[in-house]
Amino acid sequence: MLKEVGASGQISLGKRFAGQLFEMVGHADERVELIPMKLVASGRAKVSEPAWLPPGGYTVANAWAMENHQALEDYAAHIAQQGTAAEQMQQYLEEGESGA
Repeated sequence: MLKEVGASGQISLGKRFAGQLFEMVGHADERVELIPMKLVASGRAKVSEPAWLPPGGYTVANAWAMENHQALEDYAAHIAQQGTAAEQMQQYLEEGESGA
């Protein structure tokens, strides 16, 4: 659907979308996306327990990281050298396309 932005900077989407909320995302190439959104009542948005915390809290997570420091450094070096699994998959797919 082709729409033109009016002189006042507005765009009409039609009655079908009247009253709906949209998040507007502007991209570097000047594309604009309108993503339908819904409001969540503030009472329903609250988390009753901090389930997002790591098991045992940050103290346990930090202690684990310190105990496994060398293994984490080795893993980071491996990723820097070999790439992530996603990067390896992308390379594999590109090699398959060029070899076909």
